Amino acid sequence: MKKMIVLRCFRPDRVRFAMINFVNAYFRTTDFTQPKSTSIQDYFEASDPRTPIIFIMAPGVDPTENLKRFADDMGIKPISISLG
Repeated sequence: MKKMIVLRCFRPDRVRFAMINFVNAYFRTTDFTQPKSTSIQDYFEASDPRTPIIFIMAPGVDPTENLKRFADDMGIKPISISLG
């Protein structure tokens, strides 16, 4: 952790990689730092009326069109609620 603080002072562009390495070393796995690619079909199968699908958006990411296309294929009318 101390190394990351010093790194932040001199090489802020390398902090992200240092954090990834820190988490991988601490947990001894890359499960938390590797992106997981799943389809909307997988999310749909994992959901039920008591477990809704919630998308948290990040800048540059918008799954709306994929979701609408999937809903049309399944014959479902999605309900969108904007929280922000």
